[in-house]
Amino acid sequence: MSVGGWNTRVVVATGVAMMGLLLVACGNKEPAAGEVPAASVPTATASTTPSTSPTAGPTAAPVDNPSEPGATAEPSKKPTVAPKPTPVKPFRLSSSMLLTGKEMAKGDPSRRWRSNSQAPLAPICGLASTRGDKVQGVLSRHFTDELEADGGQWITRYSDERAARAAYNQIVATIKSCKAFSPGQTHARKMTENRTLALGDRTRILRWYDYALPSDPGSENGGFPYAVTQQGNVVSVLAFSEMGTGIEPANFERIARSAAARLG
Repeated sequence: MSVGGWNTRVVVATGVAMMGLLLVACGNKEPAAGEVPAASVPTATASTTPSTSPTAGPTAAPVDNPSEPGATAEPSKKPTVAPKPTPVKPFRLSSSMLLTGKEMAKGDPSRRWRSNSQAPLAPICGLASTRGDKVQGVLSRHFTDELEADGGQWITRYSDERAARAAYNQIVATIKSCKAFSPGQTHARKMTENRTLALGDRTRILRWYDYALPSDPGSENGGFPYAVTQQGNVVSVLAFSEMGTGIEPANFERIARSAAARLG
């Protein structure tokens, strides 16, 4: 019994001693390399103050205030629209602008004047005495009494009034010089009319008279009246030839007035 009891006490004592060693070993455990003891680890604390100052954003440029003294407002630049030019209506000659046979007969009742479809013959001073340069339109009408009197009207159109005025002056100068009219050896010529009338923009009446010299008393004389009228960009020329002294001056002026009235 005693042997068995001793053995029991030894085992118990040995077990108690072993437990003590284990407890000491657990309490004295060394930290591993690089390991920080829990008690020495600092606790992180949230901070309300930023560690760096915030980056400043872009700053808008100051805008001028027109209400402030010294500030100048930029004037608005609106596109300038040029006014549209008024289109010029084209002007055309019309047969209604020509003197009629009835008007001719009424103006000179001593002759049985009539108009026909034939082109008028060239007047005494040539075709150059019926038109100027740079003509843009022509109308003409032939008149005759089918006996010894003949004549015509020529209407010419030009680009503008200035060109028509130049043509008017050119025609008058051509009639005055009348180089196309050369009297025969037994005849002479002279201008018996050269006057202006207040018709249209301007009107001039001129008359050449061809007469026989005393050396040829039996030859016929001839009268050649002209009436030149400018109205705007149109020029009208009346030119006649007749044996004797020609159409009476008063009658020819009446005819010239009727012709000018038709030009508008």
